[in-house]
Amino acid sequence: MSVNLRIEIDVRGLASREQAEEARQAVHEVIRDERIDDEVSLSLLERDGEFMVLGRTGDYPVGISGVRHWEPKFKRWLELAVREVAPEADVRLFCADVDLERAIEAGTI
Repeated sequence: MSVNLRIEIDVRGLASREQAEEARQAVHEVIRDERIDDEVSLSLLERDGEFMVLGRTGDYPVGISGVRHWEPKFKRWLELAVREVAPEADVRLFCADVDLERAIEAGTI
């Protein structure tokens, strides 16, 4: 069964703009390998001296089959890739079932 997911990726605890760019590239390689790089946009932000990489789906969710197996593997791949360039970074992955969210909002479940 395929699930339509809204994906959010946050990488925080980056020491510099250079490290953040390396982390952004590492995340990009993982999402490219998963063939979702057209659906997940990445940005590098600096806020109050803290650097972070953010990834978000756009207007359309990503269709994922076998999400209960895919999500933990995907998170692990993200963590491994980021840790190679930023060992102290904190990687957060949030995936939400868009169809479920819509059904809850509409009160149909």
